[in-house]
Amino acid sequence: MDEQQNRLYEQILSGKNRQLQVMAAQGVVPLPPEVLIPLQVALTRSPDTQISGFAEETVATLETNVGVTYVNEHAGERELLYLGAHAQSHEIVEAVLRRPDVPRGVLIDLASVLPPELQEVLVHRQDAILEEPDILPALEQNPELSNYTKRRIWEYREHLLPKDKVPRKDPAEIEAESEAITDEELDEAIAEIRARAAAEGNGDASDEEAIAVDDERQLTDAEIRGLPVPMRMKLARNATKQVRLLLVRDTNAQVAVTVITGNSIPDSEVEQIANSRSVCDEVIRQIPKKREWIRKYSIARALVKNPKTPLDVATKLVPRMSVRDLRELAKDRNIPDAIRQMSLRLYQTKR
Repeated sequence: MDEQQNRLYEQILSGKNRQLQVMAAQGVVPLPPEVLIPLQVALTRSPDTQISGFAEETVATLETNVGVTYVNEHAGERELLYLGAHAQSHEIVEAVLRRPDVPRGVLIDLASVLPPELQEVLVHRQDAILEEPDILPALEQNPELSNYTKRRIWEYREHLLPKDKVPRKDPAEIEAESEAITDEELDEAIAEIRARAAAEGNGDASDEEAIAVDDERQLTDAEIRGLPVPMRMKLARNATKQVRLLLVRDTNAQVAVTVITGNSIPDSEVEQIANSRSVCDEVIRQIPKKREWIRKYSIARALVKNPKTPLDVATKLVPRMSVRDLRELAKDRNIPDAIRQMSLRLYQTKR
């Protein structure tokens, strides 16, 4: 600033000349944008409602090119936050979101009020989100949260953020998210996965990978695994046998358990799951909770023989085993020592 501009700036800042403050709020004083804009942002908090009103309107309708230049080259934290929340020009708000050194707290504050097209800009700031994961819960509070942004948030939680940085979510919240997914949202996500695969040159997968395991949507194994957790949970409910056998081995326990709790599964399939060494402990624990399943001897035997069965579950089932099965269990070195020893004692008693 030259000397004359500096004197004008000091006069406005002092508040002794109301008319000067009104003119500054309206943007009709001869000061450069890098000086005038922060003054106007400060004046939006004036106790004089006329002055604050003029300042709010002027900053909100700031010319796009002026605002973008100011954001990129001069704006401080207070001005970035104000412009991000109040500028009518999406280009100015986008400049705030894209500025590499924008304070992460500003992004958290803006996340809950951004329109869908600007949510996309923010959710692509992987550097900022990895540094400050709390941006994600703030985005989820946005009443206009788009389906696209929602899927990207799920992707961050599942694949991109280190587990110790992922903002924890209650399983009930994830369940609610899954139940709220519409068929249209699911179809959008599937189309996105297929478009991404085509763009990356993965459209010509091997015959084995390209086999559809979901008859309704012709989804392949790879496409299902590419869906976010809440969408895999949606697919797991009322699923066909092929989809059930895939998702019961899902790396996410909540998805795998949904297969057990969200379907009418025949005994033969339950026995197959109880025999599997690739399902998680949580799935195994669900099987004894259904009396009609655990009453079946073949299912109980499969659980006892499975080394992945939690010890507390297996020990309750061993006394039901036949003498022949007890003898086999006593020799089975794949199961825990405690189960082998218990089986041996019972075999010696029953034989």
